[in-house]
Amino acid sequence: MITVLQKGILSPFVTALIETACIVAYFGFLRCGELTVNTDFDASCNLCIEDITFEEDYAILHLKSSKTDPFRSGVNIYLFKNNTSLCSVKSLIRYLAVRRSRFSIACNSSPLFVMENGEALTRTFFINHVRSILEIIGLNPSNYNGHSFRIAAATSVALKIEDHLIKILGRWSSECYTRYIHTPKSTIKQAQLALISD
Repeated sequence: MITVLQKGILSPFVTALIETACIVAYFGFLRCGELTVNTDFDASCNLCIEDITFEEDYAILHLKSSKTDPFRSGVNIYLFKNNTSLCSVKSLIRYLAVRRSRFSIACNSSPLFVMENGEALTRTFFINHVRSILEIIGLNPSNYNGHSFRIAAATSVALKIEDHLIKILGRWSSECYTRYIHTPKSTIKQAQLALISD
């Protein structure tokens, strides 16, 4: 998706916005609703500029509320530098620079992610752009929704890290994270072959 975005299919501003939202959603195990708004922006629960803090080796994204935080205690999501083209920290810094150049005046309680008209990133705008990109790369866009980044992140690390770390990264308190992990057919085949091997 990022490779397609970097080919300039969208305006520079929308490219920076969608690229950063996708990368942050993936590495932060975010639900679409945690970085977008359905209708009106509310600084008391939606992501604001003040909710991102940069440290030397990482950024902290503060979620004021989420589905798994009914009492709105808030949670910090640590996004570490990874020195690749998919670095969430570098992407956030780049996006914020593009955002500042387009909308020079912004207070700390302004939406973190904004569309070209300066309004908070809506779920519809985000999902529509993601699906358009998926269609360009030959994937069926109807197979993807607001939880796709959580699913992709959980699936990507399922064989690489311990289960309790997946739960921590995705902020799951139960074993329901296992529903997000999609097991490839090749892995199922290997498991079945292991049943007959010496």
